Amino acid sequence: MPKRILPADVPPVRVVIVTLDSHLAAPIERARKELQRDIPGLQLDLHAAAEWSSDPAALERCQADVAQANIIIATMLFLDEHIRAILPDLEARAPHCDAFVGCMAAGEVIRL
Repeated sequence: MPKRILPADVPPVRVVIVTLDSHLAAPIERARKELQRDIPGLQLDLHAAAEWSSDPAALERCQADVAQANIIIATMLFLDEHIRAILPDLEARAPHCDAFVGCMAAGEVIRL
């Protein structure tokens, strides 16, 4: 398949996945490669909440990505410590997203 040449004015499509751990990393990487061929400007980022306690910068990167996301997928967020860390950011961004998907997570995440 030939590589697509994108116009400079294609806006990014920012998809952010926030989940418990990095169990989705390999499938997300495969999906990114496939989807970027068909979706100009796709940015697909995965953030693992399990990393936040040992790496505060990981939480900051997640918060920054959530703040710019067009689509947020929040899954497997059950632990109170993880929810307290990211819920204010998810609540702030949810009304401005094209889509917010909350699944297999605590009720306050699902209700967004």
